[in-house]
Amino acid sequence: MICVPITSPRMPQALEDLAAAEALADIVEFRIDLIQDPDLAALIGAARKPVIVTNRTKLEGGQFRGTDEQRVDLLRQAAELGAGFIDIEVSTPRDLLKSVVEMGKKSGVILSFHDFTKTPDQLAGLYELMCEFPGDNVIKIVTYAQNITDNLQIFQLHERARRDRRRLISFCMGEKGEISRILSPLFGGFLTFGALETGKESAPGQILASTLKHVYRVDRPRGAFKIFGVIGNPVSKSMGPVIHNRAFGETGSPDIYVPFLVDNVETFFKGFEPYFEGLSVTMPFKEKIPPLLDAVEDTAKKIGAVNTVVREKGKWKGYNTDCIGALQALEAHTRLEGKRVLIVGSGGTAKAIGHGLAQRGAKLTVTYNKNKERGEQLARELDCRAVPASRLGEETMDVLINCSPVGMSPNIGESPVPADRLKPGMIVFDSVYNPMETRLLKEAKAAGCLVISGIELFLNQAAAQFELWTGAPAPKAAMREALMDKLQ
Repeated sequence: MICVPITSPRMPQALEDLAAAEALADIVEFRIDLIQDPDLAALIGAARKPVIVTNRTKLEGGQFRGTDEQRVDLLRQAAELGAGFIDIEVSTPRDLLKSVVEMGKKSGVILSFHDFTKTPDQLAGLYELMCEFPGDNVIKIVTYAQNITDNLQIFQLHERARRDRRRLISFCMGEKGEISRILSPLFGGFLTFGALETGKESAPGQILASTLKHVYRVDRPRGAFKIFGVIGNPVSKSMGPVIHNRAFGETGSPDIYVPFLVDNVETFFKGFEPYFEGLSVTMPFKEKIPPLLDAVEDTAKKIGAVNTVVREKGKWKGYNTDCIGALQALEAHTRLEGKRVLIVGSGGTAKAIGHGLAQRGAKLTVTYNKNKERGEQLARELDCRAVPASRLGEETMDVLINCSPVGMSPNIGESPVPADRLKPGMIVFDSVYNPMETRLLKEAKAAGCLVISGIELFLNQAAAQFELWTGAPAPKAAMREALMDKLQ
């Protein structure tokens, strides 16, 4: 289930938000500690979905300033008025806590523990203690993820709760905890929380309810499913979840694709290996992950970078779909053999595309800006020349490919190439896909060049990933539609 918290400071807005939330929510939560002078009867009476009433103190991440007795009395009132659940912290004084738990005959009770700074060790012991309270309470254990591996304890708690047939709400807060917010209901969790809008989150790292519902489809029943995802740092702007989850939905697959914000790829791989079936790999791990794999296919081996990981017959194999994705985008417009191609940049994308172009017989030149050593190293690998960016004006080219991040959002006013170097008849390909039309592409179009957006590279490489993971044709039209909807 998706629970949308109502956090508005005043009653009229709270009632407005309730109406909007019910289009997304399976259940709503009234955070009455955040609502000035809350009218419980009006709030509960207006709800058309089941209701949780929560009243947190500052110590527990809320704003209620009264006594414990006053706080608990409001929860009792909510139970009398027909709230589906009342949420009470396990840290509440024992006698008051006992009196609320006893109200489980009128409202369900969610017995809560929060740690807003870390994920303590031995959460299983805490879970066992909370299960000792009388009644069929929902156990809620929410912590803060300092590292993505903190989510593993949450996954293990859900496994335990399923065996025990206990209702459990458990996930990690913070950006590194987003995966447990997404996956916990798929692992049998009672619910997960999603914000109505940006700015209306009730806790750090809370994902939009619309994203949980429409991108990750966490509210839909599914049987056995596989987990895929993107590993990188950062990953918050990745479009992978948008297009791959749309692809899974389009093909009727129960599988899911999530963002993994990783600090140490080796630690991540060892900890999460039992949970995922395949990965997209982005900065800064494309060149770091090959030693962790059982095998790497020849193209990726030559490039020295892996952007796709697949579990094949119990073994991990690495691929590079950036190369084929770029070649498909270019060869839709021209034959590459003998073409003079200038590659701007010398990082992982430049390396992948450069190797593919070299195999096609293109005449390559690579440029570098600050990192001369890396530029010259790439030129040696590709058996071509390397020139500094300051000498771009001296180069004659048929095809120009930007493999640098210059022009990427939010720096949309920048271009890696002076406009006066763009000539009619040239092909200009920008690997940047956000924004859809970069300054480079706008200036190239104005100069009479044929332009290729980074969207083509992104979609082609993603479709190739989908096919490697599933063995089925990728629904490219649906993936394109999802990406365009997100970028527009």
